[in-house]
Amino acid sequence: MINRYKKIIAFCVTLTFLTLLPVYSLPLPAGQSPDRDKETTVNADQAQNFIEKEQQIGYQASPKNLLPVILGIAAVVAGVFLLVMLVSKDKYDITGDWDFHHDYTTAGFSDFDSVWTFTAYDDYNKVFGTYSMNASGTITTGQYTIMNKNEVVFQDNDVTKQYVGQFDSKTTMSGTFVVADGSSGNWTATKK
Repeated sequence: MINRYKKIIAFCVTLTFLTLLPVYSLPLPAGQSPDRDKETTVNADQAQNFIEKEQQIGYQASPKNLLPVILGIAAVVAGVFLLVMLVSKDKYDITGDWDFHHDYTTAGFSDFDSVWTFTAYDDYNKVFGTYSMNASGTITTGQYTIMNKNEVVFQDNDVTKQYVGQFDSKTTMSGTFVVADGSSGNWTATKK
């Protein structure tokens, strides 16, 4: 359920941080010291110099005033990071038809091409599903899994072939395969 609303949650968190930033960055009210007020009113000549000296020194930031600013900046950076990670993250969609090329590295086997059709179990979360491989009229079926956002594993229903690989882009994949008879090789795929 949370996966469905990731973008909305990220937007709300970022908006909350940006709304609270001005509140946390406001300086704290200055405390009046009664002893200091008495000293400035006792000596009128020193009062004028005192004001001028204070203006010459400038604003002195205290740790109490810097903490809200640092927290606000950290909150904004964290919010922007979350938003960028959730929104701009590559999403690989394996569903559909792919042209596969099999290149055997084991001697005595011929390379071949096939067409694979991937169907997800769930339309929203497409990391698990089934595939159908058509190699010159011979149909093989199996299951696929996407792990770590871009790694793929395919295994046929008879557990005689296993494919491991990754997405190279949103429309290309590559990897290796092993067959139960001991043969193996590399494969590449391009989405139609």
